Amino acid sequence: MKTLPVLAMLLPLAGHAAPFCIDMTGIALQCQYFDPALCQKDAARQGGKCSPNPEEFKTPASAQQFCLVQSGNLVMCHYPDRAGCELEANRRHGACIAAIPQPPQVPAPAPGTDLFEIKRPY
Repeated sequence: MKTLPVLAMLLPLAGHAAPFCIDMTGIALQCQYFDPALCQKDAARQGGKCSPNPEEFKTPASAQQFCLVQSGNLVMCHYPDRAGCELEANRRHGACIAAIPQPPQVPAPAPGTDLFEIKRPY
């Protein structure tokens, strides 16, 4: 009977990637966190930031720049700055992540406007 090397047993199985990662400059994302609070804690200890795994967690679009993520992937995007978001993340045992900016709102045309009207300068 063959035994698997210890390293092979420690690696996550394909399809079981964690939704949160530690992001540090010059190092690949460490996506091994299912709990955002633990990710935030370890990221602070290692000098990095907790960020969503782009393959597993879809960051919501928001008018504010930062979101608080708590266990169960409860997301609240109320924070205009990272410092306030991280303070609240520590208080609520969550992680602060950057939100995707909302696309600009295009005003609706006035009723009765022909969208395909050819307009020529005179």
